[in-house]
Amino acid sequence: MINCSFLPVFYQHHLHRKERKPAPEFDNYSTVEDIWMNLYGLGKFETYQFVYEKCTSEAHLQEWLIQLKGAAQITASAKAFEDWLQGADNKADNNHSASALLTEAQHQSWQKQGYLKISDLVAQELCDAVAELICDTMEVDLSRPETWYNPHAGWHGLMLQLYQHESIQAIRTHPAVKQVFAELYGTTHLIARTEKVSFNPPETDTWKFAHGKLHWDIDFNTGELFYIQGLIYLNDVPENRGPLQLVPGFQHRFEDFMKTWPDFQRAHEEMQRLVNPVPVPGKKGDIVLWQQTLPHAASANHSTVPRFVQYLSFSKL
Repeated sequence: MINCSFLPVFYQHHLHRKERKPAPEFDNYSTVEDIWMNLYGLGKFETYQFVYEKCTSEAHLQEWLIQLKGAAQITASAKAFEDWLQGADNKADNNHSASALLTEAQHQSWQKQGYLKISDLVAQELCDAVAELICDTMEVDLSRPETWYNPHAGWHGLMLQLYQHESIQAIRTHPAVKQVFAELYGTTHLIARTEKVSFNPPETDTWKFAHGKLHWDIDFNTGELFYIQGLIYLNDVPENRGPLQLVPGFQHRFEDFMKTWPDFQRAHEEMQRLVNPVPVPGKKGDIVLWQQTLPHAASANHSTVPRFVQYLSFSKL
C-alpha cells in the first residue's frame, strides 16, 4: 500500500479522461502531477501508456509503481512528495558547489541569445554508458549499419522512450548538471524531470528524417513562459550529424509575435515560414540549454554514424 494522497487523484483524473468524462477539479493539477511524477522518477510516456492501455484499478497502478521503482524507492518518493505538498522547505539542499560554474559572459550570452552550450561538466564515460544502453535496447551494432534502423516499440520518430536505468539517472542527477540549471533558474530548489533519450541514424535512400520542423514545446497550462529545455550530446555531433537547431534571441519577441496571430496554431505556422534557425553542433558531453520560447528542432543526420542524445530538464519545487 502506497501512502500518497495524490495517487487516487491521479488515478481518477486519468480514469475520467480515459472514459471521456470531465476530470474532477483539483487546484493546479498539471503542476502537481508534474512534481509527483518527477519525485517518483516516472517518465510521462511510460506512465500514461500503462494507465491508458493496461491499468485496471488503483491497486494495479500501485503494483506497477512498486514493480517499476522498488518498494523502498516508492516509500521515499511518497514521503518526499507529501513533504513538498505540505510546503516543507528543504533548507538542506546543498547539492551545488560554492563556486559558480557559469561565467558572467555565459550569463550575458544566455540573456541575449536564449541558449548556452556548456562543455566538460559530465565525464565522457557516462555518455558512453547511455549510448551503449540505447544500442543494447534497440539491438544496434555500430559496426553493422543495417541494424541502425531496426523497428522498436519505444522508438517514436527520434525519441526512444527509455527512462529507468542507472546510466541515464547518473547524468540526470549529476550535481554539475543540476547546478547549471540552478544558476539559470536562480534557485537550488529543483527536481530533475524524468526525460527520455534520442537516436538519430543517418539518412538513407529508404530511411528519411521527418522531424526537422521548428516548434515550441510550451505547456500554457503552467502559466509560466520561462522554462529551460536541455540535452547532452552522447557522442560528437558535428554540423552534419543532426545537431539541434534553434532561433537565437527569439525569446525577446515571442510574446509580441504571439499577439500578431489569432491563435497558437497560426502563430506556429507563421513562425515556421518566417524564421531561420542556426545549428548548434557539439562534442561528446556538451550540454545545450535553451529557453522554451526559442523555436527549435532536431536536424537530419548526413554523417556516417548515428547521433545519440539524452534530454535534460528540471522543475522548480
